[in-house]
Amino acid sequence: MKRAASVTALLLVGMGCRASHPRPAAPTSTTGQSTPGATTARSACATPTRFGVDGAANEIRGVSRDAQLWGLALGPGHVPPRAGDELKIVWRMTGRGPLRVAFTAPTGRARPLVFGPEAHSASSYHRPGDEWGTGFRFVTRGCWHIHLARDNASADVWLDI
Repeated sequence: MKRAASVTALLLVGMGCRASHPRPAAPTSTTGQSTPGATTARSACATPTRFGVDGAANEIRGVSRDAQLWGLALGPGHVPPRAGDELKIVWRMTGRGPLRVAFTAPTGRARPLVFGPEAHSASSYHRPGDEWGTGFRFVTRGCWHIHLARDNASADVWLDI
């Protein structure tokens, strides 16, 4: 009985410590390894990434400290996407190495990409970096997180669907 009380006390103390360290209030980028969905959907979507960069309704710019990330949405779904839409996004990202993409649902669970990332060798999309194509399916409403990383850089996009 005494041991059970000690375990309960430790759990309560641990939960109190966790609550005293709030997560970031705005989207942040990470350098190196990160855990997709590390920022809560509510806080990240307080300032969601918006389509409509430089007057192009289907262009988006990612948040990063160490890279440039640009995306061009090509359909077949709506831009900005709605729940149930599938959307192809062509990304251009600076850095070295292959592109890795983590797609996280509003629940915090990792979701598979419809396709990609597929490297593109030629393009008419003129932004800095190398280019890849990806496909996403936004099955529900909420804040979706897309984390893109290369060997020396990472960037994030949060979409409020």
